[in-house]
Amino acid sequence: MKCAGAWLLLLLVGVLAGCGGEVRPAAGEPPGPAAEELGEVFDLDVELPHLVFAARSERGATLSLSVEISGRGEGRRPARLQIEQARVGGSPATITNLGGDEIEVTVAGSDWQTSRIGPLQLEGSAFEMLLRGRLSEGGHRLSGASWESQSGLEGRLDGWRRQRFLVAATDFLASGRLRVLAVARRREAIDLGAGARVSADPALSAAGAVLVINRLGFDNLQRLDPGRDFATAWQQRVGEGANPHDALVLGERGFVTRYEPPFSDLALFDPANGEIAASLPLEELAENEDGYPRPDRLALAGGKLFVGLQDIDRTFTRYADGKLAVVDPATLSLEGAVVLPGRNPGRIIVAREEGREKLFVALAGIFPGLLPQELSGGVAVVDVAGRVFERWALDDDVAGGNVADLALVSDRLAYVLVSDADYVHRVLAFDPASGTVLRTVLETRDFVPAIALSGGGVLAVPDRDYRNPGLCFYLVPRVDGEQVETGLGCLSVPLPPAALVALD
Repeated sequence: MKCAGAWLLLLLVGVLAGCGGEVRPAAGEPPGPAAEELGEVFDLDVELPHLVFAARSERGATLSLSVEISGRGEGRRPARLQIEQARVGGSPATITNLGGDEIEVTVAGSDWQTSRIGPLQLEGSAFEMLLRGRLSEGGHRLSGASWESQSGLEGRLDGWRRQRFLVAATDFLASGRLRVLAVARRREAIDLGAGARVSADPALSAAGAVLVINRLGFDNLQRLDPGRDFATAWQQRVGEGANPHDALVLGERGFVTRYEPPFSDLALFDPANGEIAASLPLEELAENEDGYPRPDRLALAGGKLFVGLQDIDRTFTRYADGKLAVVDPATLSLEGAVVLPGRNPGRIIVAREEGREKLFVALAGIFPGLLPQELSGGVAVVDVAGRVFERWALDDDVAGGNVADLALVSDRLAYVLVSDADYVHRVLAFDPASGTVLRTVLETRDFVPAIALSGGGVLAVPDRDYRNPGLCFYLVPRVDGEQVETGLGCLSVPLPPAALVALD
């Protein structure tokens, strides 16, 4: 837990930990099938204007497709095709794929192309199809041409990478449940179904692998398999009472922060089965009277791991300034620390600014609870190469409350989740170059645990209204500061969302 205000919740989860027995792995339980790498899904609109049909006077057809691709990056990759709809002359038509749904997609730089698709049967006509185009907007947009074998002529291809979010829904009292929610074609919110069962107090990570961090009272990691609808591939304990807070995978090495003493460390684990292999103690960096570093979030930048240290004592009433421990991931050795000019660091985002790699760090200060509210944070910018605090991108006095989470779009547009002394929660758009608030996107008295931003520009905000909990989506503006967010609607989940992570 990151704040004093959550102390009661810690006690409650500890008391009720027995309710989450199904999300505590049995000793010696072997891992399941190896987890696949997280892939990507493209939603495609295809125009075939030159197709002719013997029984119809209309010419041409349009198809709506989705292509689920295994893995990411360049090269030839297996994929699965789904034809969602075919239309001829503006009316729905029946289409049959005689060639099956298994295809290949080849990516070379920005060039994107499928293998031959089909034969397809549509209104008595048979043909094969090939799709090719160019990726833009960081690989989230696809534009190009469709080719069909009947006429040998080309049509149009438009594609959008699906923006998926993994959501853990829980009431913090019993075990929770995962759901995968998404935005297709930048306009349609879709529910992709349920995933694995998780604890009542989970965190989520998609850094190198899709992981559930089951925190205090559960104290384990779950690796999810995207190839099996995000079922559990393995689940491994990380130490009784360790309270893991974040995890990431870098090649064949995994790293997890263990928040509570006597651990208080960064642990190395095997991504194949979750077994802890080594540990880097971090107590030497703590400045509070009890010597608790409270390692929380992780980020990889400049070839080094940066570990956020909240530096809070055992009673959660004495805070030192936050820090970023700098760790060599190859040797699991401590190289130093960056002292931050604020308290309670949380989310760490890696970005480039003026050609240099920077870290944007959300510092929450002290939430009202065991102590009065203290605004001693904001969004700090750290130079990676120099390992030094550089400036404030946003001061929490300007934001008007504790900065609980952060999402960065560009050097001129970002979002923060802010909580004030009256427990009003706001999502604010701000300019990280000038440090000014641009507008309020959302204001509510319902607790908002986090926000998440996809690479394709969809902002997801949880709605924990017990009457109708869900996840709400906003398309962020493409011209920084000139436009406002476009609401894309909300999707319901069975329990209030407690954690989320963008998968795309």
